[in-house]
Amino acid sequence: MKRSEIDSFVSRQLAEWDDARLRHDALAATETKCVNVNGVEWHVTFNPARSVSTKAKIDASSIKSRRCFLCEANRPEEQVPLKWRGYDILVNPFPVFPGHLTIALCEHENQEILNRIDDFVELACELEGYTVFYNGPHSGASAPDHCHFQAVPEEWLPIGRDYPFRRYYITGDSSQVKAQMSRVLSSLTTEDGEDEPRVNAAVHCRADGSLEAVIVPRRAHRPSCYGKVGVSPGAIDMLGTVITTSREDYDAVDPELLSVIFSEVATVVDNPVLRVGIMTAPEIHYTLHGEYREEGDTFIPLSNECWFELEDVTIGVNFHWERKERQRFRGALQLMKVEEGVTAVNIIPVEDYLMSVISSEMSAEASQALLRAHAVISRSWVLAQLRHKVTAGCSCSSDDGETVKWYDHDDHTGFDVCADDHCQRYQGITRVTRSEVRDAVMATFGEVMTSGGELCDTRFSKCCGGAFEEFENCWEPEPHSYLTGGRDLIPVGTLPDLRIEAAACDWIMSRPDAFCASATPEILRQVLNDYDRDTVDFYRWKVHYTIEEISEIVCSRSGIDFGEITDLRPLSRGRSGRIYRLEIIGTKCSHIVGKELEIRKWLSRSHLYSSAFVPVKSADGFTLYGAGWGHGVGLCQIGAAVMGASGYDYREILLHYFKNAEINKMY
Repeated sequence: MKRSEIDSFVSRQLAEWDDARLRHDALAATETKCVNVNGVEWHVTFNPARSVSTKAKIDASSIKSRRCFLCEANRPEEQVPLKWRGYDILVNPFPVFPGHLTIALCEHENQEILNRIDDFVELACELEGYTVFYNGPHSGASAPDHCHFQAVPEEWLPIGRDYPFRRYYITGDSSQVKAQMSRVLSSLTTEDGEDEPRVNAAVHCRADGSLEAVIVPRRAHRPSCYGKVGVSPGAIDMLGTVITTSREDYDAVDPELLSVIFSEVATVVDNPVLRVGIMTAPEIHYTLHGEYREEGDTFIPLSNECWFELEDVTIGVNFHWERKERQRFRGALQLMKVEEGVTAVNIIPVEDYLMSVISSEMSAEASQALLRAHAVISRSWVLAQLRHKVTAGCSCSSDDGETVKWYDHDDHTGFDVCADDHCQRYQGITRVTRSEVRDAVMATFGEVMTSGGELCDTRFSKCCGGAFEEFENCWEPEPHSYLTGGRDLIPVGTLPDLRIEAAACDWIMSRPDAFCASATPEILRQVLNDYDRDTVDFYRWKVHYTIEEISEIVCSRSGIDFGEITDLRPLSRGRSGRIYRLEIIGTKCSHIVGKELEIRKWLSRSHLYSSAFVPVKSADGFTLYGAGWGHGVGLCQIGAAVMGASGYDYREILLHYFKNAEINKMY
């Protein structure tokens, strides 16, 4: 049903129905104010006509004693329906927004959604340009005895937004949305004596044909203030516009009261706040856009539209694609004085941070499965950092013959994480947050990976090279049950013992089957930004050095004068074949270096792609034959991209790379 057809239907009804027309006309004078609730903007309207719903009595005796106003026999004579399957589409005579519709089941049956999810979703597909919503019998429905939906033009009820309470956001095609809504509703608990969980829900068909839906679990129908301030939240209230019906109620609703109301009728959740270190320089050049409040060394935005800009931010520190950018950020800006000058810190909610991380880590063509998987691991990792932060993240032991060093993400003072690959690549709003990324973050809002009741330290790298590495071979010697060795394949099949040198050489010098081995250029575009695709092959690669080159590089990077390098001897390899103890032999001395990242630093002017390599000496130097890009622990981004393109969903992807782990909703 085209939007123009619906608009014509509404116009005909209002032309013939004086009472309804007067109330629709009155909407033009409706007073509205904006209220900020825990950083999220909400609208409050003054609409006296809605008192028929706000003040409706919904106890059993009141329902029994009145005539059902949704039954055809009891409707006003002027209220003529459009027929849709077993429903009547009606103009609502007490509208909240222009074009407000009520869609009533033709039969008089109780309000419920569990067995009518298909109708709910298909109705949204049918009503072009409308958002269809549902009030549960104990969550705002003023006619809990007669099954019905409602709908308003999409511009009045956007559902892809932030919420200061728990909600489930769902996107996909019709069948996917139906399945996910059914799964969510089935997972929610039902109060004693009630037939279905307390919820508000909405669904909307977007211009590209995909759907978005939101489900808000409810704790109570009305807040404790209802006797004094007549706010009775239904779906419209919970999705962005609170309705009041008296001047006193309208004036009384402020951020504090609305926060209390939401805490009583829904489940309030915290969106943790993160301090991200962007850059350190002798002087920071910045520009503020919008109104900010200055508190000491911190600039706090006064609206969601504010953003700031930083000059000469370095990305890809010490990597082959290092460069400077002008970057833009939302949230607060702190200019923190440090010994080296000034550090710019961005203070921002975790979910907003993730929007940028996923946009920065993934390209525009990433599949929804990959984006959602990455949202979960990026959220899990950063929340684990907040929960288990320590003061030192770089450990080093060194004597005359051996240097063992690893770098963790916790070695920052003054902020929680940095903005570069050392932690997670974060570039604020410099990279446009695409709707696909927003869908992925919102659809997995609060979802994390846990093991044994604890947050997982969800590591990831570009390409595992066909086999996963164990955590303890790259960082501190503390095994994690969910970060173990394995093969990047389903079914897994056999993985040779790559700790054995001969097996590792055979593995690295061949091209065994793996998800990340079969990435096409199209799939690589899903996971890699343009500057990452400067590298042609990630699964297997080789680097050649002359004797002079490698001797100079190792001396410069290690600070040790080996003389002329004569041999590179792997001493210890992990489950993926990555070397974590390497002996470097020169004409002046020999030295053992570890772990994997330190090896990669010593053998390259930036970073060697991986420490899973076989060194082959020839007359003119060394050729390193390698596998993978990065440490290989946890999720393999290229392998996950192949899985997503092959039809695996994000949960299957996560449980493939993180063994013995679970996916849970933390908030």
